[in-house]
Amino acid sequence: MSIGESAPLLENSQTKTKTPLPKTQLRLILFVLCTEPVSAQYIFPFINQLIKELGITGGDDRKIGYYAGVIVSRPLAILFPFRALTVLYWSRLSDHIDRKPILLVGLAGLSVSNFCFGLSRMFWGLVASRCIAGALNGNVGVMKSVIGEITDSTNMAQAFVFLPIVFSIESNLDNPLYGGGLAKPHDRWPELFSGSFWVQYPYFLPCIVSALFAAFSFFFTALFFEEVSQ
Repeated sequence: MSIGESAPLLENSQTKTKTPLPKTQLRLILFVLCTEPVSAQYIFPFINQLIKELGITGGDDRKIGYYAGVIVSRPLAILFPFRALTVLYWSRLSDHIDRKPILLVGLAGLSVSNFCFGLSRMFWGLVASRCIAGALNGNVGVMKSVIGEITDSTNMAQAFVFLPIVFSIESNLDNPLYGGGLAKPHDRWPELFSGSFWVQYPYFLPCIVSALFAAFSFFFTALFFEEVSQ
């Protein structure tokens, strides 16, 4: 069969029948993705006040921004360098032992990290809790691999476009609302949070909410995530 000079070298993908998106598994992956910004950025509204109240700066308020930046700001934040160092290894490991175990380890790490952050009363405790989240969680890379496996060339782009949408919504809307809204509950709702625990740990409530959200995602993934045959 002869091919003219005007014939396209690549097959026209528009002639293919578009495969419907696997909506159930895609929704699950996007739900798991929500735990990433929820666990990483809910501390933004109160981290400066937390640093000040813990006395980490020794009374010098000019140092608050530095210590807060070490914990939350890119690229100095310890969470993101730890994640950068381990995400490739988690992704490679998922190629050998499947995706679900790695996703579960990452979600468990986020839950433990958020719980420990809420109970930390020293700077290095805050740092260690963020390191846990960064070192144990390689879910971003694994989730992208899963999306690539459950889609094909006709619908892959449509599936991937949801990732930044979900991440942006969670980062810019939900996290500031509940991260700041649930801080110091003993002042806002003294009839419900009147114990001395809430006075000693005034930022534990948003931390435990994030931890419970990650824990719920853990069990949701364990029950409903379907491993893709490789």
